[in-house]
Amino acid sequence: MKQSIVRLSAVLLVAGSLGACGSNAPKPASELALASSALKNAETSGAREYAPIELRIAREKQAAADKAVSKERYGKARQLSSEALADAELARATADAEKSRLALKEAQDNIKMIREEAVRTSTRTGK
Repeated sequence: MKQSIVRLSAVLLVAGSLGACGSNAPKPASELALASSALKNAETSGAREYAPIELRIAREKQAAADKAVSKERYGKARQLSSEALADAELARATADAEKSRLALKEAQDNIKMIREEAVRTSTRTGK
């Protein structure tokens, strides 16, 4: 979790500093690829089901970055790609956290059921 926060902070710092860049910047091919990869990872982690809003925001920023590239606004594309990367990582982390929360709830429910069964069994046998 701390690693995700540090990574998100670094991406936002880079995005903020690159926001001032003009269109003379080189095409952000690696940034686009990283954001695309992060989107795929988020989807694989279950973000469609567990973090749909965060995933949608990341996709929208990635689409906006692609559009900026087509207009040769590379500084803006780089910024949007960085934001898409951060949002995709947030979607993945949110999905992972939700899956963990649900697994914990299931384990707690199972423990409760086992305890109730143990009480019933001990009451029937008179122990």
